[in-house]
Amino acid sequence: MSTRRNEEVDARVRGSFDQSHSAFVLFVRAGLLTSFHRFLICVCLLLIGSCVATAQDKKMELPELLSRHQQAVGSAAARGAIKSRFAAGTVKFVSRMGSSVNLEGTIGLVSVNPKLRYSIKFPSQQYPGEQLAFDGKHLDVGVLQGGRRSALGLYMQQQDLPLKEGLFGGVLNTGWPLLKDPVDARLEYKGTKKIDGRLLHVVGYRPQKGSSDLKVTLYFDAETFRHVRSEYEFQIGARMGVGPNDSTKIPESRYSLSEDFDDFKTADGMTLPHRCKLQLSVQASMSSILTDWTLSFTQFAHNQPIEDNVFTLR
Repeated sequence: MSTRRNEEVDARVRGSFDQSHSAFVLFVRAGLLTSFHRFLICVCLLLIGSCVATAQDKKMELPELLSRHQQAVGSAAARGAIKSRFAAGTVKFVSRMGSSVNLEGTIGLVSVNPKLRYSIKFPSQQYPGEQLAFDGKHLDVGVLQGGRRSALGLYMQQQDLPLKEGLFGGVLNTGWPLLKDPVDARLEYKGTKKIDGRLLHVVGYRPQKGSSDLKVTLYFDAETFRHVRSEYEFQIGARMGVGPNDSTKIPESRYSLSEDFDDFKTADGMTLPHRCKLQLSVQASMSSILTDWTLSFTQFAHNQPIEDNVFTLR
C-alpha cells in the first residue's frame, strides 16, 4: 500500500473515531444510554482507537524506505555524476567528561569511493586533532604527541567497519552503501522511534560478509527520508585481571560513537548535510569519556582530481 493511500486510510479511520466519540458524548449527556449500551460503545471506541494506532505504526517495507532515501539525496542522474567530494569547514570540540577541554579548528573531508580522508586540526600541541585515512583496504590513524592515540583513533582502530563499509560520514561519504543498487549489506527494518520529538525510521546494518561485534543502527527522518543519525556500539564483557596474582574482576566496558546530521542544503544536485555532530562515549573501568565534535561544512567541491597519497598517512 502506498504512503498516500495509508494517509487516506488514517484520515477515514480518524473521521469515524471523531464522529463516534461526539455521538457517544451527546447520548451520555441526554441520559439515553443504559450501562450495557455504554459498555458496548466503549469497547467499539477502543477497537477503533486500536485501528488508528495500527495504521500509524504500520511497518514500512525496506525497499520503499531505501528508494525514498535515495530520492531524498538526489536524482539518479545527480547521484551517478558524483565521483569525488571535497568538503571543508569549521569544527568545535568539547570534552564533557574525563577532562575539560574546548577547542575550535578546521575540518576537511575528501572522499572517492571507497576511499576516505578525515582531517580535523586544532591549534593545540596536546590535542592537534584527528587524522583518519582509508585507502580502500587499510586504515591509517594519526598519532598525538608522544606516539599515543586519541580516544577516537583507538575506537577506529578497534572497529574499522564504519570506514570499510563507507558508513562514516553518512551521505557525505561517496561510498555511502545505501546509495548502491543493490545494497551490499544485510539490513533489518526495526520500525520507528522518537528521538528529541522527531519520528525516525530505524534500520539495523550488518556487513554482507563476515561478522562483527559492532552494532550499527541507522536512522531516517519519517517525513523527508534523509539519513539523520548513525550509532556504532560495542562492549567488552567483564573479565578477570591478567596478572599472575590478580584476582580482581574487570567490569564490563561500553563504547558508543554516534553521528547526527542536519542543516541539509543542495550542492550540485545533491541534498547534503552541512552540519554534523560526532559524539564518543566510553564507559570503562579505569576511565569514562564523553566528547563531541560539531562540524560545520561551508565549502563543497565535486569531481576534482585527487591524488592517491591523500588517503594514506605514510
